[in-house]
Amino acid sequence: MRMNSQTVSSRADLEFAEAALREVLIGEFKEDGRADARSLDRMLVHIVNMHEAISRSPENYANVAKRLGDFAVTTTRMANRNPDVAPKLTRLSQALGAASQRLSELGTAPSS
Repeated sequence: MRMNSQTVSSRADLEFAEAALREVLIGEFKEDGRADARSLDRMLVHIVNMHEAISRSPENYANVAKRLGDFAVTTTRMANRNPDVAPKLTRLSQALGAASQRLSELGTAPSS
């Protein structure tokens, strides 16, 4: 499968979101925000699987974009509940939103 620059950019956005998620999970948050940390652990598994999904087929872009958008909303709520890690969670939410937006645009673009 040939990748265009938009596909490469969307993969980079997804990788950035994954790195931001891993950054939140490192350190004291895992202990202090146990329920939210468990949710983030599950999100991480989904994001890792999303890499493969978007590699397999552009038909998966819309579904992955929707899930990333849902994750962005969830992490924004987490930021409100966890002021000590709110800056990291806000960065994560923004990264998830950017990845969602790019994949959404790719999912609605005409095939070349």
